[in-house]
Amino acid sequence: MPRPVGGKDRGKSKSELINELAYLRTQIGELRKSERDCLFEEGLYRSLESSSKAGIYVLQDGKFKFVNHHAAKYWGYDREELIGMNSMSLVYPKDRARVRQNAVKMLKGKRSSSYEFRTIARDGGIRWVTETVTPIHYRGKKAVLGNSMDITEQIGSRNKLAELEALEASILDAFPHAVIGLRNRRIIFASNGVQSVFGWKAKELIGKSTRVLYPTEEGFEEIAKVLYSTLERQRTFSTEFTCRRKDGTEIECMIGASRIGESLKDKSIVITYEDITDRRKAEEAYKMMASSSQAGVYVVQDGKFHFVNRNAAGFAGFGDKELAGMNSMSLVHPDDRKMVRKNAMEMLKGKRSSPYEFRILTKDGKIRWIMETVTFIPYRGSRAVLGNSMDITEQIEARNKLAELEALEATILKAIPHAVIGLRDRHIIFANDGVQSVFGWKAGEIIGRSTRIFYRAEKEYVEIARILYAALERRSTVSMEFPCRRKDGTGIDCLVSASRIGETLKEKGVVITYEDITDRKRAENELAGSREQLRELSAHLESVREKERTRIARELHDELGQLLTALNTDIILLSRELRPEQKSLLQKTESMATLIDMTMKTVKRIYMDLRPGMLDHLGLAAAIGWQAEEFQKRTGIRCRLKVDPEDFVLDPDLSTAIFRIFQETLTNVSRHAEASRVGVVLRTARGKAELVVRDNGRGITQEQISKPDSFGLLGIRERVFRRGGEIEISGKGGKGTVIRVRMPLRDKA
Repeated sequence: MPRPVGGKDRGKSKSELINELAYLRTQIGELRKSERDCLFEEGLYRSLESSSKAGIYVLQDGKFKFVNHHAAKYWGYDREELIGMNSMSLVYPKDRARVRQNAVKMLKGKRSSSYEFRTIARDGGIRWVTETVTPIHYRGKKAVLGNSMDITEQIGSRNKLAELEALEASILDAFPHAVIGLRNRRIIFASNGVQSVFGWKAKELIGKSTRVLYPTEEGFEEIAKVLYSTLERQRTFSTEFTCRRKDGTEIECMIGASRIGESLKDKSIVITYEDITDRRKAEEAYKMMASSSQAGVYVVQDGKFHFVNRNAAGFAGFGDKELAGMNSMSLVHPDDRKMVRKNAMEMLKGKRSSPYEFRILTKDGKIRWIMETVTFIPYRGSRAVLGNSMDITEQIEARNKLAELEALEATILKAIPHAVIGLRDRHIIFANDGVQSVFGWKAGEIIGRSTRIFYRAEKEYVEIARILYAALERRSTVSMEFPCRRKDGTGIDCLVSASRIGETLKEKGVVITYEDITDRKRAENELAGSREQLRELSAHLESVREKERTRIARELHDELGQLLTALNTDIILLSRELRPEQKSLLQKTESMATLIDMTMKTVKRIYMDLRPGMLDHLGLAAAIGWQAEEFQKRTGIRCRLKVDPEDFVLDPDLSTAIFRIFQETLTNVSRHAEASRVGVVLRTARGKAELVVRDNGRGITQEQISKPDSFGLLGIRERVFRRGGEIEISGKGGKGTVIRVRMPLRDKA
């Protein structure tokens, strides 16, 4: 410490004073040096701030004390914002421990190379930084000087390079042919394909000459001369050459070579070897097969045909020898040539695998459609194009017709007034415009949706789906009526017709049509109700008429019959009172008696026609027997009756209905059948009464059965229908007509 001068120290010796002066001089010198250093540092940092392209910063106690503009810029801050900020807050959390470890090693002199780490910019983005640090004094205190550079782009490029190198290695490993790299005729790398082609492992060839790949020294020199002389003039070259496997087996190889760079400096080239031994052996056999193939096969080199089989030539109307040497494009339709060149090049480069179609002009000027595939092949020592083609003119014409049919189908769908939808897995894949008129939905609104929207409730949707799909498993179409719902919720009745797409319900593909039959159903219900009322009215009128017949018949029988009987008795008594000589009166009374007898017979016939009394008193069998006898007497047509059992009894209404049906049947026979005999069967079995009337006339036709004005048959049907029965009418030309009626013994009306 400096000592004060004067006072109590005046007695100090001269030497002590000299020492104190030297100490003070040293202190003053250090202070001056410190001031100079501070001025120097400030100037240095100002210079670094304006001129350095690297990131420069000073850290004390882990915080930024100085940051140049460049460092602040790639973190996205202003310099003033970073001053006082903890430096580790910018480091990516997962990298902080490693950054501390590397920085400590460098500050202790144990590391000299920069280290890389991720930082977090102000916008949250990741920036890669490479950094070096060194210990310094800053403003009189220990500090750390950091130098860094933003290497984000370099890191991205490095990662891409690594990916490309990995991809390149993968491609080489996946390439089935042998790939080797040469420098000064020595192998510097080889792919795994060298083992499959030559039997050598890749590492066994490194550093060796390619002499090991050829059977003779002369062959080795020949191929080397050809390769290097050609690659002096052009970048790539290919040829076929005889090579040798490790075990001495000779093989034929397609050799492709490419120089590395713009010139043959260091004679650096890449060579590929493809084993084409089997291909060469098969070439002649392939030509033989091509000659017998049903497809068109041809080989093109330099744009000209070198080989054409019979079928390919026949497509164009030429002989196979005529096309040799001809430009292949001359056969292609001028409008298709550009397209053919493009597709062929894409297929040859492996960018296309599917065949392409085009038109050709035949020898006689007609147009034929061809489908073609092409591939590179070696042919007579050079690369050529092998074409395979088929004449698809008929298929194209069929396809055009199909397109026309599809257009027609679309037009039909638009013209159909009903809703038509297509389903796959119960979801709508197409719909026509009719869905709007039937359901109120636009076709575009329902694509992809379930048909649930067409039904009132989930339960009904599940039910119709079950019914439709179950039915379509067994048959191709099904139709039924079902309640549906419009978009606005209005309920409608629809006739739903479904048809499966194809022979089976694969993927549940179906087409469904919905016809709005609400108005029709209403009309049908009204018509059915009206018809039922008419039937009831008809039944009532028939019943009233039958009762009226019975009443009139009874009155004719009881009243008029009694009067006629009394009158007949009086005439008989009167005739007995007359004397024999009163001949004129006797003749008159006799004539009157005859007239009364005729009147009684007429009355009997009338009331028997109205209602035979035996139907009520003796039963149906007796009444039908009597009617058959009367019919035979009146018409001369023999009538044979069989009743089984003979004593069965029916209720009066059923007896009346069957009797009237029998009467109408006999009337039709007499009017239309031109028959000579009639067979009648009346029986009961299995709870039903059955009447069968069979004649041997000309036979009723289907047209006559269906005539709307056949009122006799219509009346028979109505009587049967009212009793819940069945009627069958059939006829065969020249063999008569059969009418078969079955009615339940109990009324089911």
